[in-house]
Amino acid sequence: LESAAGALRHVIYNNDSNRMRFIKMGGLELLVRLCSTCDSEAVLESSTAVLRKAVSSAEIAQRLLDAGALAAMLKLEAEWTGTIKTYASQTLRALERNSRRPWAPPCGSHSKPNMAYMLLPAAHLSNMQPEIKKSAVCRRAAGSANPPQRGESGVEETALLAADGGKESLEDLKREMDNVHADLEIVEAWLKSRSGCTILPDRCIEAGDASIVLHNAGAVKAIREFFASDEVDLFFLAYSGHATTKGAWCFADCTISFDQVLAMWQQARARTRNTEARLFIVVDCPSAGSWVQSVQQVPPAAAFATGIAVQASCRAGEMSWS
Repeated sequence: LESAAGALRHVIYNNDSNRMRFIKMGGLELLVRLCSTCDSEAVLESSTAVLRKAVSSAEIAQRLLDAGALAAMLKLEAEWTGTIKTYASQTLRALERNSRRPWAPPCGSHSKPNMAYMLLPAAHLSNMQPEIKKSAVCRRAAGSANPPQRGESGVEETALLAADGGKESLEDLKREMDNVHADLEIVEAWLKSRSGCTILPDRCIEAGDASIVLHNAGAVKAIREFFASDEVDLFFLAYSGHATTKGAWCFADCTISFDQVLAMWQQARARTRNTEARLFIVVDCPSAGSWVQSVQQVPPAAAFATGIAVQASCRAGEMSWS
């Protein structure tokens, strides 16, 4: 198999005529199957080399998408290093480049797109693991007894249980956690008032239920399950509360960054039929603007990255107020 794959690469790699005959005979679908099932480095290198060269039109890109190329390439990109990882990444970029088109959700031209929302509050500081609690920067309530400074980081002596056990710090923290849930409920009411989308209640995680879901499933698993839907056209993900100095969301068992959400989004879209789905993220926490910077730095050809938009409550390095 390794010899055959190497010979195939040699015969069709720089020969347009042979390559087109190979494509017409269903060769691309065969290569995708090899990439999904084979663990031979030589076979995978030859297969991905041919695939990245073959993606030259929207028609070929669609054939590869239908054959499951996205899931196969994402798996290779995550599990391999060196040439195979490079070729898999280049194939993904080529697929994105040749299949990009205006958003046309599968609901049809006369129907509303389906929407689901997930509203996530930060964990209470008392429930966080010690290393997460130590890195947490608290969003502040208006009228806080400890007004933050621009770009402030580290809150152990103010928003955590203050070193002197100050009553004002405890009250500020309780008030702010109440404000976090109140703000998410306002977002939820606003979403329900919109007439441009059809909300799917069974796919939504409401503000009042989020803490239970996070406790039972964990933050990472909960977000993955939220993304795993064929019927949702627009995913709305909102977070409010504490964050690290780099803007990562703080939950009881972990912190979550934009790169993690992007990876979960790409994996979910590669495994579902609705590759046209869009993701809108609202970030209401200290240094929320770092999420905007991150999405701006994603290469335009990255798989499904063009379907993500981010709105932040403050700039990177700034404090967020309720």
